[in-house]
Amino acid sequence: MRFGLRVSRYFSYGAVTAILGFVLAPVVLVVWISFFSQQLILFPPKGYSLAWYQNILNQKNFINAFILSFQVALAATAISMIIGLLASIGLTRFRLPGKSTLQNLFLSPLVVPVIITGMAMYIFFIRLQRMMGIELVPSFMVLVLAHVIITIPWTVRLITAGLIGINAELEEAAMDLGASKWRAFWRITLPIIRPSIVAAGIFAFIFSFGNLEVSLMLVEPGESTIPIEILNYVFWKVDPTIAAVATVKIVITGILMLIADRVVGLSNVF
Repeated sequence: MRFGLRVSRYFSYGAVTAILGFVLAPVVLVVWISFFSQQLILFPPKGYSLAWYQNILNQKNFINAFILSFQVALAATAISMIIGLLASIGLTRFRLPGKSTLQNLFLSPLVVPVIITGMAMYIFFIRLQRMMGIELVPSFMVLVLAHVIITIPWTVRLITAGLIGINAELEEAAMDLGASKWRAFWRITLPIIRPSIVAAGIFAFIFSFGNLEVSLMLVEPGESTIPIEILNYVFWKVDPTIAAVATVKIVITGILMLIADRVVGLSNVF
């Protein structure tokens, strides 16, 4: 019996290791290529260099793309966090008709393929533009609104999870002691769910920062986000510069994920 359990345990460890290796192998390969010294991507490399990271700073298109991606992700995150907080309060604290339908509606962008969402948003804004006679597409405002739509599921899901875990009697006790409903929420509930709010913001920022499909449909001519710029670059040239850009993006995402794990714990999110 013990031998069978030991074999089963080793098999499980081996399967998990193989899956992790399969998932992480492309990431490790990209990071490795970013340090190659030669322009052609050949194995084994002739040497290693940081020249391709220096080359990023010499490419204004990548710098501008990073700045635009950061601006869009930051604006979309701030708006989606406000909407997500209000929606989560309504879903958890009030008896709303069709509550389950509303919950599914907020989470629906996670179910629909992102490319379909991007096309639908583009068609919607084009038709709205024709009806109103106002130029909407392409514009920074519409791009941010589109990113808000695709990030709302993260904020609603995480903040709702935080609110569900709070005992409502805490607020009631504060109100019994003379606090208003708003003051009880501000002083009692909000500090408790702060980790969920921070995690919601981090995940929303990551999802917006790395989005390609929606941005591709709505970005202004002459501008691009970092995923679009990476795509444009590989159309004309393939060298370790693109691996260096991808590595920087991986590092940013990894740091944000580590912060989220430290604040709220990823095991509590999924």
